[in-house]
Amino acid sequence: MKQHRSGHRASLPFHAFSSFNKKGGMVDRRVERQRNRALDMYQEMSTYENIAECLDISVTTVVQYVARARQKGDVRANRPFKHRGRLQALQRRKAIREMKALGMSAREIAKQLGINVRLVQIRLKESGNG
Repeated sequence: MKQHRSGHRASLPFHAFSSFNKKGGMVDRRVERQRNRALDMYQEMSTYENIAECLDISVTTVVQYVARARQKGDVRANRPFKHRGRLQALQRRKAIREMKALGMSAREIAKQLGINVRLVQIRLKESGNG
């Protein structure tokens, strides 16, 4: 290894630390596990910030993981909706319809889902069950 003129070991260039520059161009197993966990959480509608906090990595890294997965065609990087609220609203509407089919009243449905009774009545009217 080269010695720096001060007698200390010379620092390596930044690209020497990249897992892509290793023999065979393989990604380190730890990085691969972390990327898979991040993509699984992303598919489950977690936010970039939440994923980064849980995995103790930067938000930029999570964004890069998702972008690279999207480029490579990974299905985990595609979401039915960009916003979590839209997906939750869709799931809530479905739950309201299913509970009404079971014979529950609007008040019981609202209590079960933790939402306003009037919202349940509006959704039932929209779907033609109210």
